[in-house]
Amino acid sequence: MITVVPMNEDRVANHFAKANYLVFLDEQGVEINRVDNPALGANCAGKKKMIDLLVEQQVNQIVVRNIGEQMLGKLLARQFAVYQTDCGSRLLRELSDPIASGLVPLNQSNQGRQSLNHDAKNKSDGCCCASEGKAPEKSNCQSATQHQRRKGHCCHS
Repeated sequence: MITVVPMNEDRVANHFAKANYLVFLDEQGVEINRVDNPALGANCAGKKKMIDLLVEQQVNQIVVRNIGEQMLGKLLARQFAVYQTDCGSRLLRELSDPIASGLVPLNQSNQGRQSLNHDAKNKSDGCCCASEGKAPEKSNCQSATQHQRRKGHCCHS
């Protein structure tokens, strides 16, 4: 069984998608891999790469401090077991029984944090990634008219 923990330095990161790197652990809590977070500073494509990395590394469970509702929903849809910890100061060592380790199972996407950015995107015709203040790349938007209507949001179809 492989567990991934989002980390900043030697602490569990406060937010899953904003962690500096992902640490992959075996069932005894021994680190087997450490990878820079592909979602850090990236848009939706980076978050997709992050999920693809978890699949590629054959992750079974994920331990987070905080996670967004949308990302949690995507992980649960992919059948990952997601657990929440309030411990940020040490890497978890006993992972074979997450519940006994004091981890809280997250079973529904609404257990994640709501995204203010996601709500804003929905109000702008459901664009995937906000790029306020940035000029869009032509490949990211279907038309200049559509881009203007969305007031700086990048539209991905």
